[in-house]
Amino acid sequence: MASWIGRIGADNRSRFQWALVTCLLSVAVLVLLNSVERVATDAEKQGVQLMLNQFRSALVVKGAEVMLANDSLEDWQGTNPAELLSPLPANWIGNCPDDGLEKGTWCFHTDEGVVVFTPNWATFARADGEGEETSESLAWRVEPECTGTKTDKKRRATGLKLTRVKEREINHGRDRD
Repeated sequence: MASWIGRIGADNRSRFQWALVTCLLSVAVLVLLNSVERVATDAEKQGVQLMLNQFRSALVVKGAEVMLANDSLEDWQGTNPAELLSPLPANWIGNCPDDGLEKGTWCFHTDEGVVVFTPNWATFARADGEGEETSESLAWRVEPECTGTKTDKKRRATGLKLTRVKEREINHGRDRD
C-alpha cells in the first residue's frame, strides 16, 4: 500500500512541476511579446520623425529657393513635400487610394493637399509628441511660415513648414456630413 501512495504523490508532484513550468513560460512569452510590440512601436515613431525631418529639411531648401526667385511662398501651400526628396522613401505609395490606406505607408492626398501616414500599431502616439495616442492616420500640410500674429497686417512669409492636420479634417475621398 505504501508504494502505491508514494507513486500517486510522485505523480502529483510531477504534474505540479509541469503546471508551474507552463505558467512561468506563459508569463515569459507574454512579457517578451509586450516588449517586442513596444520596440516596434518606438521604431515606427522614430521612422515617422525621420521622415518628417526629411520633409522639413527639403522645405527649408525649397523655401529659400522660392524667396531668392522672388516668388510667392503661398503658392506652395498644400504641395507634396515628397516631390522634393530624391529618391522617394521605400514606404511611399504616391497618391492616396480611395479604397483605404495600407498600414505603415505614406501617401499624398491630392484633394486635401496633405501628406498622410497610417501607423501599423494601434498604440501609436502622435509623432510631434503632443496629444493622445491614436490608431488613426496622421496627416501634415505644407504651409507658408509667417512672422507676426494672425491679426498683424505686416505679416510676411519667411519659409515653408509642415503643420499637423487632424484626421477628422481630412475627407479621404469620402463624403462626410
